[in-house]
Amino acid sequence: MSQEPPDDAEVQVVSGIVAGSRRYRSVDPAVVRRVASEELPRARNREDAVKRVKRRLHQAVGAYRATGAAGAGGLARDLDRLRTARERDPDARLGDELRAACRDLLARHASTRERLPFLDRLYAGVWDAVGGVPASLLDLGCGLAPLSLPWMGLEASAHYHAIDADIGAIGLVDAFLSIVGQAHAAEVRDLAAPIGPQAAQPADVALLLKLVPILDRQDPSAAQRLVQGLAVRHVVASFPVRSLGGHARGMEATYRRRVEALVSALGPRVRVQTETSVPNELVVVLTLG
Repeated sequence: MSQEPPDDAEVQVVSGIVAGSRRYRSVDPAVVRRVASEELPRARNREDAVKRVKRRLHQAVGAYRATGAAGAGGLARDLDRLRTARERDPDARLGDELRAACRDLLARHASTRERLPFLDRLYAGVWDAVGGVPASLLDLGCGLAPLSLPWMGLEASAHYHAIDADIGAIGLVDAFLSIVGQAHAAEVRDLAAPIGPQAAQPADVALLLKLVPILDRQDPSAAQRLVQGLAVRHVVASFPVRSLGGHARGMEATYRRRVEALVSALGPRVRVQTETSVPNELVVVLTLG
């Protein structure tokens, strides 16, 4: 098995095969290329490389991917529903009709579906821990979480910067934030990339909800590198305490050790300020000194 750098042409071929599959066509091409370049030297042949890349992508994004409507047609239907819900309650920017539509969409995504019963409690606890509702928010690896906006209590003027490697999710999030008149930016980015721009946009708070375990599967140093590149006062990181199948399997203890290791690696300027957990999710607030 060769450990030499992979041939660029072969990386392109393998990336193209993977990106052409229905399951991964919505993943940021930069992520697919990075994973292909990492897996090719370990692969026996091209077919093995494709399997390896798909396995890695499933671990990174596939297991948490939204189900239901997909593709351009699905996105259009979702946006039509959000617009209609907004129009039916013109006196309330985030009224009951819109909440119902957002709930249905959030229920498609494994990560946000299990959080649905606790949305009010989660964000109220986070804002209390950071000293109040932020005027700017950086949501890293956001998935569909920005559709939780009706439960966040943000002002319309609060700048919401959403970043994810899923092109489809970012497309929906970007359009949703526009529909409700939220000041925002939406960006597709490979947050595990070892080289390139970091998420250094200044913000009051950065959310890394269930992101650290995903980054760890890509590169054990990615989470530390990402946090070190942030220009924020508070980082809110969360970890699942049960598997997607509902089993605990010691996950909470494992992720508490992961928090300790991350804080230790980040150095004395970072400390755990508090914990504001909800059922099924360990939530810690880090303060960057």
